[in-house]
Amino acid sequence: MTSPSTPTDTHATAEPAATAEPTPPTPPQDRGSARAAAAPASSRPPGVRAGARRTASVVGAGLQHLRRLLGTLAWTACLLAAAALLLGTLLVAAQANTRNALVAAVLHAADWADLGVFSRGAGIKHFTGAGSAVKNALVNWGLGAVAWLVVGRLARRVLGG
Repeated sequence: MTSPSTPTDTHATAEPAATAEPTPPTPPQDRGSARAAAAPASSRPPGVRAGARRTASVVGAGLQHLRRLLGTLAWTACLLAAAALLLGTLLVAAQANTRNALVAAVLHAADWADLGVFSRGAGIKHFTGAGSAVKNALVNWGLGAVAWLVVGRLARRVLGG
């Protein structure tokens, strides 16, 4: 007879160890379930995380809208300054009546928009002689208008317009 301490069937004792091995998980069918399976468990409930994502999304969209609005405003202001310079150039070239209130207002706006750098009297280029007032306005205010347009486009691009 065999004693109870010696196993008679070694195959029977090895079988439970074979079934104790974990079976490999089946791969997920789509990316969303793959991320969910690979993501570590969080201590927060899923509803809180989704709410935080929605809030961050709304805030991000609001900031993006504000940046776009600021970019559009900067572009519009620079466009108006360039338009004042160009319209002032046309009025000087046409030798418009400076006693007219509208002409005086446009020339005043152009004088403001030139910032002193592109001034008719002391700008980048200074002409003398016949027709110097028209030449000074064309060159200096024309360069000023181009500068305003470049600055406006850069501001719009940086701000996200």
